[in-house]
Amino acid sequence: MPIPPAIAVALVLLLLVALGAMWFQNVATEAARWRAHTLQVRLELSELRSDVLEISRAVRGYVASAREDWLEPGRQAQRSAAERLQRLQALTGDNALQQQRLQALEQRLHTLNALDEAVLRDAQQRGFRAAREHIASTSAPTELAAMKALLEALDAEELRLLHSREAAAQRNFDLAVAITALGSLLSLALVAWAGWGQQRSLRRLGATVRALEQAQDQLGAAHARLQGQAGQLAELNEALWRSIGDGEARQPASPSPQRLDDPDRLEALRRTQLMDTAPEEEFDRFTRLAALSLQVPLCLISLVDSRRQFFKSSFGLGGELAGTRELPVQASFCQFVVTAGEALVVEDAQRAPPPRYDGPVPAGVGAYLGVPLATPDGLVLGSFCVVDDKPRQWSAAERATLERIAQSVLAAIAVRMQLQVLERHVARRTAEVQLLAGAIKNSLNGVCIVNVQGRFTYVNDAYAYQFGYAKAEEVAGMALAEHCADPQTAATIVGELHAWGACRRELTARRRDGSRFEVLMDMYLAQDESERDVYVGTCMDITERKRAEQALRLSEERLRLALEAAHMGAYEVEGGTSRVQRIGSLYASLGLLREHDGRDFMQRVHPEDRHTLQASMAGLNPRQPGYSLEYRLRTPQGAWVWLADHAQARFSLDGTLLRQIGINMDVTARREAEAALKAALAEKEVLLQEVHHRVKNNLQVVSSLLQLQRRQLQDPAVQAAFTETEQRVRAMALVHQRLYQQNTLSALNFSDYLRTLADQLVRSFGAERRVRTALVLQPLQLPVNAAVPLGLIVTELITNALKYAWGSTGEGELRIALAESAAPGPHQLVLEVRDDGAGLPPDLDPAQSKGLGMRLVTLLSRQIDATVENLDGPGTAWRLTVPLEAQPPQQPPTLPAAPSSAVA
Repeated sequence: MPIPPAIAVALVLLLLVALGAMWFQNVATEAARWRAHTLQVRLELSELRSDVLEISRAVRGYVASAREDWLEPGRQAQRSAAERLQRLQALTGDNALQQQRLQALEQRLHTLNALDEAVLRDAQQRGFRAAREHIASTSAPTELAAMKALLEALDAEELRLLHSREAAAQRNFDLAVAITALGSLLSLALVAWAGWGQQRSLRRLGATVRALEQAQDQLGAAHARLQGQAGQLAELNEALWRSIGDGEARQPASPSPQRLDDPDRLEALRRTQLMDTAPEEEFDRFTRLAALSLQVPLCLISLVDSRRQFFKSSFGLGGELAGTRELPVQASFCQFVVTAGEALVVEDAQRAPPPRYDGPVPAGVGAYLGVPLATPDGLVLGSFCVVDDKPRQWSAAERATLERIAQSVLAAIAVRMQLQVLERHVARRTAEVQLLAGAIKNSLNGVCIVNVQGRFTYVNDAYAYQFGYAKAEEVAGMALAEHCADPQTAATIVGELHAWGACRRELTARRRDGSRFEVLMDMYLAQDESERDVYVGTCMDITERKRAEQALRLSEERLRLALEAAHMGAYEVEGGTSRVQRIGSLYASLGLLREHDGRDFMQRVHPEDRHTLQASMAGLNPRQPGYSLEYRLRTPQGAWVWLADHAQARFSLDGTLLRQIGINMDVTARREAEAALKAALAEKEVLLQEVHHRVKNNLQVVSSLLQLQRRQLQDPAVQAAFTETEQRVRAMALVHQRLYQQNTLSALNFSDYLRTLADQLVRSFGAERRVRTALVLQPLQLPVNAAVPLGLIVTELITNALKYAWGSTGEGELRIALAESAAPGPHQLVLEVRDDGAGLPPDLDPAQSKGLGMRLVTLLSRQIDATVENLDGPGTAWRLTVPLEAQPPQQPPTLPAAPSSAVA
């Protein structure tokens, strides 16, 4: 039967209506996509705004508090801001205006980062005060305001685009409705006109068509809503799982085949903290919904680890399993959902179980449908499954329904994990806040919070005590200016806080009783829980420190004046560096800076002295921490000056040099005086040698004259007297001969002198063959004033021995001993002269002797405070004990007058 033309036209119109509905569905999908796109862009803009504020806040917090932990959030915010700019540029690539704004924003961000880096360099190189002054002088607030305006413009543009697209979608929707209505009306009119003759049947047909169209529209709308909800749910799941992960956006991964003992999957399952937990209504409502929606007696949320499956929620589970809520993994269909990474559909479990299932199928399990519960990373935690008690063919719609509910289950798991993370974070932050509150309350430094009106809202006990209040509550509500000796100081502090965000100032404060004291106030701008600006500060009593600083300045001034008065200088060398600090006017005259590198100083030291100075400095150690030396230094005029350097070093416990402190003194004048003195002494020594030489020559002349006179005499007695006098003169001449022949003129090597004197006397008597000389002489140096009298005494004693001990032809031994006395008491010299001859006559008393020789011995021994003893034989022995400490007389020895018989 051919179709009437009117019916054909009506069908074409209906087809066009259907095509219009499909086009509208595409438009609605595109509108949903743009809404998600706009939401993502606005989220990125919001996070970028937070990053920009965090960068600025971190730098100012670091400069204000000098704490390094402020910088790490700022560095993270800098990296995050750069990444967000790149993502925003990718998201708005089709909008030239937005791209221009993003480029301007990127330039502003680079400028702000450069300003902050400059502030950080000032803080490291010049100190935090210079950094805060730098902050006040930079254009950072202007840059922040400009960036805020750009961010608001970007956000407004996105909202405008969204509104325009929404309006376009609405217009399209209205157009589609109009087209659908018009097409439907035209189709109905054509059908009515074509079937006028079959009115009743055609009316029924028209009613059926209208019902089908309405059902089709409703079904399309419902399908669109379900698709939108599914997409939104997937996005929500992805955002939730990202929030409990590392926070990085990743492309969602589809579930893939994986082992039951896969470490990553088990770790993800462990992080959910759902295994072996009690049932929760949040999950039970999903199992009820799925069971009722699909008309099944059993629904499970099954979590599968490497050895068992745990039922977190169940609907319709009875018997023993309702109590244990778990099964071995080998007896589970859910294991195949995990290992396959996809849905498992079993239509007849008794006859056709899963291929790798080896055990018996439990009774009451006729059909199974399970979908994976997978994270956005593709890790399968378990299965969301329904079980029918009879075989059943599962439709695609039933599977889609189960998958949508599974997405809700995953969202509930993510929300539960997020809540646990938040609870732990809240607990940790609460503990930190409690610790911080306790530290602030019990701090020895005052802590205060001031509102923007300049009134205290909080102070701790230490602050109240510093300002003379019994309780902290008494300070609340008071003005900051009331605690400043100068009220204008409070206004200055508030001005600096507004300009820089931080303020550090030393000021004179006023206590409750009106007394004043010095404090260090350190404040910074913050926000309270209501995001209102407040000033948080610490207050430290520095009165004692100020007094100590004043005392130190006074002490340094005294030291400086003392050094200038003495024309001296003091210096300090830092351990581990060559930096030197100096004080004193001495260094200005030498052209040395107060602070400079010590290596430059070493180049000005005389090359002959440089090694000695370097060795002394390098040899400093805890056991020898100091040195004293003198060296030459070149002045700027090119002259050389002598410096005395007395240094002392301080070391740490491990032996590391901490600092070296010393004083310098210009000793050039003393050195020149010493050189002049040495030259004068050398001249005097030459002169004395010449004097001794001439005295010796004169005595030699006297001796020669005596010898000539003796040869002309005929009387033997007179000849003997002349001979003895000649020997005495030679003994004195020998002293002066020895003096000018040696290096020293103040002392005489007396042992060498005795050796020569004894040999000379023995030869003068011609007794060198018959008298043996035994000398036991300890090397001793004697002053000239003691050596001359002792020489004359020894001459007399040796002469008496050679004349009377053995006669003119006898033989014997003459023994002379010289040594320091070993007896306790004053330092003494012992001289012995001994012979083995006939000895003294029995009736002779040496003390009463009238002979010239013994009289000389007695007189000369008195002049040098010596004692003379006559020892027992054999022979004659004499001992002289001379105190070495006694100063001999300055005048030459006095000789007694010769007896008349000797002169005759």
